[in-house]
This record gives sequence, structure tokens and C-alpha cells, in this order.
Amino acid sequence: MFIEENSKPKEKLKAWYLFTDDFIAGTQHLTNEQVGIYIRLLCWNWNKKCSGIPIDENIYYRIASCISQSEQISCKTIIDQFFIQIKNHYQNERQLQEYLYITRRVEASKLNGKLGGRPVKKPSIEPRVQPSTNPPTTTSTPTTTSNPKPKIKDVSLFNMFWDKVNNKVSKGIAEKNYLKLDEEWLNKPQDLAIMYNKYCSSVEDKQFVKQPAFWLTAKKYLDEQAKKEETGSSDPYFHRLKVFKDAVENKKGSSFVSKYAKQHPYDVQRAINEGNFSKEDAIKYLEMGSWVE
Repeated sequence: MFIEENSKPKEKLKAWYLFTDDFIAGTQHLTNEQVGIYIRLLCWNWNKKCSGIPIDENIYYRIASCISQSEQISCKTIIDQFFIQIKNHYQNERQLQEYLYITRRVEASKLNGKLGGRPVKKPSIEPRVQPSTNPPTTTSTPTTTSNPKPKIKDVSLFNMFWDKVNNKVSKGIAEKNYLKLDEEWLNKPQDLAIMYNKYCSSVEDKQFVKQPAFWLTAKKYLDEQAKKEETGSSDPYFHRLKVFKDAVENKKGSSFVSKYAKQHPYDVQRAINEGNFSKEDAIKYLEMGSWVE
């Protein structure tokens, strides 16, 4: 749906419709602080007849009651992810769509009342857009902004990434976040898709899987890269085994090794079962105590 930005709502509506399933899914990656800031900004915008959030950062800090540096960083994150710049203010597309729809319904009802009831079929109101499974998005609204258009090559790289990911949700936000990647990762769409699919498969309860858009924002691909560099093997057990055996053979444990062993008790038990060292060694040098059998 294309929004006419100049279609200014005339009514101030006290109730704000929030599609809870969409909101929860779209904000799963946010901290509680960021969620609170997001709600404050949306409420303020709704009370101002969706006229938009001023682009002056000092103003939107005040709107969201952001005083500390941490809160201000969170506020900028929310503005960046869920709002688009239209001239001299930020706008949330989904919220503006909803506001325009409701005010048109209100105006139509008033007109019908003056005419003595509902008129014969008259296609005067646009059909309501069904809520999508995405959070309030920042795409598909034609605007005049100072932001440069993304390069065709970069968009093609995103499309290569998107074609290969398994969980295709919130494509518009995913594209926006992908185009913000450092050049090193921007040019690795296939690697990123493989990393995301691996991450997605590793999450047992799929309702907690990050959408591709927010996986990119959180730079979770760096975690996958670190794991790969750390292990140097497809099976991380052998790397952990080396750490454990070094401590036992040198007869010198450490708080790091102890903590590491407690994070991977099944690997310690496997090493004992395979005869790499004894239970007594695990207790003495890895401080496993009752963790092993």
C-alpha cells in the first residue's frame, strides 16, 4: 500500500491498535529497554495524529525519556530499524497506514450519519490492508529523502542471500539491514546464508529463531565465524578435548579451564569414557566434582 504522506488525519484517536503477534515477533531481538522506547515513540506519534517524530535527536530523546547514554543509543537503534525519514521527520509506515485507515472509516461514518444512514454501495474507502506477519516496517513507502539509492550490485548480493535463507520473513527490513553490512560481509551472501541456516537449525524452539533481518543487525554471523576459527574442525569436541588434556597432562588447572569444562560437561564425560583421562583427573584438574560419573 502506498501512503500519501500529505493525507493528514483530522481526528485524534485515543485508542491505538497493536497487533500483538506481529509486535512480539518483530521485537523478539530487542532488549526490554529498547521495547519501552519503541512503545513511547509510537504512542507519542499516535497522539500527534501520526505527524511523525522530529529528526532532531535531542527532541526524540525527550519524547522517549532517554537520559543516559545507553538509553540514547537504544533510541537511535529503534529509530534506525523501525522508522523512515520523510523530509524533516521520521515516520513508521505500519502505524501511519493504520491511522489513515481508521480516520477514513470515522469520516465515512460521519458522512453516512448526515445522509441518514449508509448509502448504496459506494467505493469511497480503500480496502483495509491485512496485517502481515512482519513488525512495523520501514520499506515500500515512496518518499523523497536525502538517502542515496542502494547500488544495483549490492541489491543483487542481497537477493543471492535471500534466495538461499530458509526463514524468509521481513524481507524489506532484511534488505535494509543487509545493505548496511561492512563491505567484507556484504560481498559474502552465500556464506551468510549458510551461517544463518546453520543458526536457524540449531535453535530447537523455532518461535525463538531470529528473523534474518535481526540476525544481521545483531551481527550473529560473527559468532559463527568465531566458532569456525576457534575449532578449526567440524566437530568442536576435539578442540575442547585438547584444552582438557593439556590441563590434565600439565597437572595444572585454572579458573578458565574449570569454567570451560563446566560449560561442556558432556564432552568431559565423553573424554573419560574414551580413556583420555580418568574421572579423578577431571575432578582434580578440571574441578568437575559431582559433574562426572
